[in-house]
Amino acid sequence: MAAESLQAKQLENAQAFFSCLNAYNFHGMADLLTADFTHEYFPSSLNPPEGKFKRNKDETVQLFKNAWENVIDGMQFLPPLDIIQGHNAVVFHVKSDGMSKSGKRYNNEYMITLRFSGVGIVHMKEFVDTKYVADFFGA
Repeated sequence: MAAESLQAKQLENAQAFFSCLNAYNFHGMADLLTADFTHEYFPSSLNPPEGKFKRNKDETVQLFKNAWENVIDGMQFLPPLDIIQGHNAVVFHVKSDGMSKSGKRYNNEYMITLRFSGVGIVHMKEFVDTKYVADFFGA
């Protein structure tokens, strides 16, 4: 595959990742991830969900599924504020708009890097708004 078409497909799949999350389509999201996919949660000053900073593909899909079904009562990733694409990577600056099951607004801000092997997403590095997350979860 030519470099230009590979980068175009990677960007398409990166955007599809967020579309799947917005549609609560966890099977579709999983299909975009490689078998050896990993997810890392940052910054390290926060207590990550279930105390795990790094997850594999199945753990990541389950994490999102659990959050969307049990913690969040409707959430959407808003159109990205910025997208930067490099060699086998796409970086998003994005915000969310949602409501928690407890009735609190959930409007976080993220820097998310998706790394690729071919057209499959092999790694996700997720930085969240430290103060917002600490305040929201009462840390």
